[in-house]
Amino acid sequence: MKGKLLFIAGLAIGYVFGTRAGRRRYEQIKSAAQNIWESEPVQWSVKQAQDAVGDVAEEALTVAKRVIHQVTGEKPATKKAPAKKPATKKAPTEPAAKMAAPKTEPKPAAK
Repeated sequence: MKGKLLFIAGLAIGYVFGTRAGRRRYEQIKSAAQNIWESEPVQWSVKQAQDAVGDVAEEALTVAKRVIHQVTGEKPATKKAPAKKPATKKAPTEPAAKMAAPKTEPKPAAK
């Protein structure tokens, strides 16, 4: 409600100033606004905002897809993975302590 009231007040104020100032003043205001919009700091800020919104939008889309797939129980469509390399021979699955300890003969006790 507050937003609507402010919007209507802004329209009324703009109408009053617009009718009193005339076309020439309108063109001056339009030219000044365009110069500000095209300035380097403003355009840099616009670029930063677009980048931030783009990143957030991509993340939101990913999360939304994940939630939809969880709710519907369907698995998400995945892109084909590149061909995998052939599997290499795996090392034996012994505990690391046994593998790291060198095998040596016990020393005879000194007399």
